[in-house]
Amino acid sequence: MIRRTILLGALALAACGPTAPPPTIPASAAPGERVIDPIVRAGNNATAFFRRPQPNQPAAAARAIADIEFLAGAVPVDARWQTSSATVQLTQARNQGRQALGIPASAPAQGVIDGLTRAADALDANDRAAAAQALPASIFTAGPEQTLRRLAQPPRIPTAGAALAALGRGPGQR
Repeated sequence: MIRRTILLGALALAACGPTAPPPTIPASAAPGERVIDPIVRAGNNATAFFRRPQPNQPAAAARAIADIEFLAGAVPVDARWQTSSATVQLTQARNQGRQALGIPASAPAQGVIDGLTRAADALDANDRAAAAQALPASIFTAGPEQTLRRLAQPPRIPTAGAALAALGRGPGQR
């Protein structure tokens, strides 16, 4: 009986299949900052951008959208933050950001984050060619140049403000 229970438990766990690890945000996305909680850092950065998005700041837009992408994947699996009311709104904001930039829903979150962060770093270094190269067509289906143009005009992400305000209430808050 015990052996059967153990076997059924093992089968149940195997049926769940492998889960993707939560996304991470590269350290280069926060130059000069040292914040212990990456969720707080990403939330602060995205809030600063989406509070008053300005045209012709594609690096800031790329980082803010990368932060939304990170938050949408990290908040639901972080033990401290998973009860936040921001979870659903962050997912909506991520989907709106993806739609604005021409990123398929099936694109891996880490690939989106890495591409946008590398593009932002290259734009900060005034290297547009490297920025375009950082945006693979398999993820950024509008093409690198079109994606950079879209980032230069603040993409419309209607739920970003509400999602970030909910996140700003802190972990475990509804």
